[in-house]
Amino acid sequence: MKVSVFVLIMIFSCAAHAEIIPESTAARIIVSEGADQGLKGMICIGEVLRLRASIKGFYGYRKNRMIQPKSVWRMAAEAWRESAHTHYTNGADHFENIRKFGKPWWARYCVKTYEYKDHVFYREARQIMRYN
Repeated sequence: MKVSVFVLIMIFSCAAHAEIIPESTAARIIVSEGADQGLKGMICIGEVLRLRASIKGFYGYRKNRMIQPKSVWRMAAEAWRESAHTHYTNGADHFENIRKFGKPWWARYCVKTYEYKDHVFYREARQIMRYN
């Protein structure tokens, strides 16, 4: 299946529209994407969210019924704060739970940077064009 250049630009241009992400929103995203991944896994998700500087592409946080213990919510808030000072994912701007969902189609346009528990982290592979 061919992917148009426009679609790829939309997928990989998340940082072009940087937004301030409130801690409460970040915590909801982190819980929805990695409640079972422990503190380090949640920090990794926070790193990706910070690098993207956008909530675009994170869908689970919109669920009204995210029932988790208070300890998970506290851990997510802590992970968000800690993610400002860590670099576990080596600059990843994407991730996927490949055990649950398999390898995503867009991964072929990325470089794997890190793997932790169920998540594999990727960074967009930018090709450098040389002009003679």
